[in-house]
Amino acid sequence: MERLPVIVAVAIVTYVTRIAGFRLGNRTVPPAFNCFLTYVPVASFAALAAPDLASGPGVLPARLIGATLAAVVVLRFGPMWAGLLAGMAGFWGFGLIYG
Repeated sequence: MERLPVIVAVAIVTYVTRIAGFRLGNRTVPPAFNCFLTYVPVASFAALAAPDLASGPGVLPARLIGATLAAVVVLRFGPMWAGLLAGMAGFWGFGLIYG
């Protein structure tokens, strides 16, 4: 029961931000804010992936290879899905070769 206020607050913030996105409609976003928004997917993915890079016994080299390969592919080609595929292929390939 002590976490209920936190859950309600997070639900309200989530609801408000989603409604705000719908309320924008066809309005244009200021260029500075639009530039900021372009980095949100990359930053959120990095925040999810970075803490797990060094966890687990003996997999650090494979994870670093996968992360580096994913970063290079995203920087070179752009789409996040291509980076995800390249990172997974690098991780699994290194694991199979040097497993």
